[in-house]
Amino acid sequence: MNSIKAFLKAKGLYLVCLALVFAATITGIAAIRSVVRGVEDLTRIQKQALEEGTDVWDSPDAAVNQPAQDVPVATAQPSPAPSAAGSASSSLQQGAGQSGSASGGTGSSAASSAQQGTLPHAGWNGKVSQAFSGNTLVYNPTLGDWRTHNGTDYTAEQVTAVAAGTVTAIADDALWGRVVEVTDAQDRVWRYCGLEEVAVTQREKVTTGARLGTTGNVPAEAQQGSHLHLECRKAGACLDPEKN
Repeated sequence: MNSIKAFLKAKGLYLVCLALVFAATITGIAAIRSVVRGVEDLTRIQKQALEEGTDVWDSPDAAVNQPAQDVPVATAQPSPAPSAAGSASSSLQQGAGQSGSASGGTGSSAASSAQQGTLPHAGWNGKVSQAFSGNTLVYNPTLGDWRTHNGTDYTAEQVTAVAAGTVTAIADDALWGRVVEVTDAQDRVWRYCGLEEVAVTQREKVTTGARLGTTGNVPAEAQQGSHLHLECRKAGACLDPEKN
């Protein structure tokens, strides 16, 4: 008995430390087993869900065809335009064509179609009926899809040059109607789309305010009625006509 007491007195501290280490080890092993068991249960639930064809997530995917709350949309969305509209003239379609329908969400807000204003150029009095949208998608009720609006629409009947330049192209386009292109001194190409009457000739030099013709039909925006679709492009980029 005395030998045991002597041993405990001499080695007692070591025994206490050893007991604490042993207890910590047992606790750690139990915690690891609990985590492993939880992972196995989660894996089993996911595997069962996949086999049964169900979704393990509670949140449903948002419908990609729902418009943003502040995007103007027609009350009755028409059917897509006939296939003839899809075969636009090569060079003019590339210059005036809008970006195609988006399949992803359009969480950003669209430009307002009711913006009022006039171009800050002499001799122009057209009112804005559809604004330039930049990279924002807006709904096109004529074509029945979402796309960027790469120009600005005006309700003016008479079309006059907003900038002096040279008439570099006059042609008919399946999407944009009769188009007159005027290139100015800053290498900006102004595209006057949807003209009914053309009052200028190719390679003719025009001054600011010079009469170019009258507005007519824009096939890609037929539901808006007679109006002018005006685009401003430079080095292939679409610019806002109201700001250039």
